[in-house]
Amino acid sequence: MCITRVGRVLAARQGRAEVEFFDGRKGEGVDVSIIPAAKGAYVEVFGNVALSILTPAEARKRKAMWAEIRKAISKDRTERNESK
Repeated sequence: MCITRVGRVLAARQGRAEVEFFDGRKGEGVDVSIIPAAKGAYVEVFGNVALSILTPAEARKRKAMWAEIRKAISKDRTERNESK
């Protein structure tokens, strides 16, 4: 399965960017050469390549979706550990 990550561009220069992802991790050297990503833009990244720019509303929606997924995974792990 291929999964993209969403983050905000902290700095961009010469086709590369530093991106802070929603999980708090930072990606350095993200390739932004195929999209016009500037500081403050929300980008969708796959394989260290920014594929698209997202609106702030779409970025918030994706962040909320991932929070739901993480919550469900955490709940599932807790239930599995309690059943052992």
